Amino acid sequence: MKGGFILINGKFYRENEPVFSGNDIPRFNNGTIESFRTEDNIVMFAEANYNYLIDSLHSIDLQTPNDWTLPRFTKDVSRLLNKNHLFLAARVVIRFYPGTDGTDYLLTAEELPRGFYPVNDTGLLIDFYEDGFKSPTSHFAFEPANRFLWANARRVANALSRHNLILLTNDGWACETIGGSFGYIKDGIAIFPSRRLQGYRPPIMAVVMECARQCNMRIVEKIEISRDDLLNADELFIIDNCLGIQLVLGLGNERYYTQDTTSLALKLNELAKTVHLPGKS
Repeated sequence: MKGGFILINGKFYRENEPVFSGNDIPRFNNGTIESFRTEDNIVMFAEANYNYLIDSLHSIDLQTPNDWTLPRFTKDVSRLLNKNHLFLAARVVIRFYPGTDGTDYLLTAEELPRGFYPVNDTGLLIDFYEDGFKSPTSHFAFEPANRFLWANARRVANALSRHNLILLTNDGWACETIGGSFGYIKDGIAIFPSRRLQGYRPPIMAVVMECARQCNMRIVEKIEISRDDLLNADELFIIDNCLGIQLVLGLGNERYYTQDTTSLALKLNELAKTVHLPGKS
């Protein structure tokens, strides 16, 4: 049977075991949470994910857990997957939060369709989020700065029957999606939100940009991305750390081509498979 166990600070507990109480909720709210993909018991782009997690911790002044190195990270994930019999593809969620003696961490996992970020051939229908704006903070690129905005936006997306929403800054610039980021293609140029735009940047972001380079596209990181920029794009895609490059069929009433985006998604699939080769990460 798959599932049934979580991992807390390297120790297994059953999912239904009462290891937390209501008093722990403030600790969780003061922490950070991220998810990533595994295939065949291997963390996809493990080093990029590990470095991102360290940066996320430092952005909210949490220390790295004792003895928590890249090898320990990948070993903990492998142990969790084996314990839950998730031997193919999985989404692993890791949560860091203040403990009584340093920083604690919690790992959970669930099964995903295998295929090294398989291409979503049907495409997504998305829209703009109109009920709130992203304000700059000291940890703008990480999950804690987005948690409550994403929760509200997700409720709106469900009400609109949309797969995701584009979030805006106070100045009206498009900066991120719910739980991820985006890119768009115009006249053969792959355009991404700049770091200076202060949107969320998932760990896989740099890998996606490398895919665009390998597809012979010119890369532009843009500070000011307007609604019209996205509505007039040739192609639009979402960047999800577990699902990879997600093809977008429509934004509001606008519809897009997906030819170059499909090439990007296939290139990501190709790069992900090299993680299984010796010396790759």
